[in-house]
Amino acid sequence: MMSVVYSITATVALLLLIAYVVLVKKKQPWMLFLFCCVPVINLGYLLLSLAQTKTFALVANGVVYLGSVFLSLCMYMVILQLCGGPYRRRLTIFLVALALLMFAVVCSPWYYDYAATGFTAADGLIKVYGPLHNVYALYLTGYFVAMIVTIFRSMLRQQTVSHKYASLMAAIVFGNIAFWLVEKFVEWDFEFLAVSYLFSEVILLGLYWMMQDYVHVSRLVEQD
Repeated sequence: MMSVVYSITATVALLLLIAYVVLVKKKQPWMLFLFCCVPVINLGYLLLSLAQTKTFALVANGVVYLGSVFLSLCMYMVILQLCGGPYRRRLTIFLVALALLMFAVVCSPWYYDYAATGFTAADGLIKVYGPLHNVYALYLTGYFVAMIVTIFRSMLRQQTVSHKYASLMAAIVFGNIAFWLVEKFVEWDFEFLAVSYLFSEVILLGLYWMMQDYVHVSRLVEQD
């Protein structure tokens, strides 16, 4: 049953990527990268639901994290540019390096105890976490805080095109935080973030589609 649901979410994520390419005339690199990350995440969830062996399940889990680690980076950069924040190449290089390091951590035995981790046909991948398990939670928390600070600072400084757009971006961030907390504290077979990311994409797609003719946003999407 879960494989059917994840097949749908993966298909929708791919269609949203196509919609972004078709509807948005001036492509913003970080936004395009974001729309590429979500299909990767949902593909990973689909593969994980179809896994029949521990090795395959661990590889599928790695696919999920590959998209997730870079999605946080992309979301922050999109929000930073939409809020009129300064573009600093050194910051970008640092964040990309941090994402690569984070991916290396989640794929290491210190994040999952590979020796103890198991797999059953009924329960799927049984994750036994290592000493670095909480590092990814800190990584996400750091990005969530950075996004919220960027949005509200831009509202106070009147750097966004309008407070309505800033409020939409804030709703996206707080929505993802809520879904992430649900996954952390509620035992459920389904990954809520698979759907949360799709809603975020729909809002961002509509936002960029409506704003693409504004001079201010046109300037932002052309820089990088």
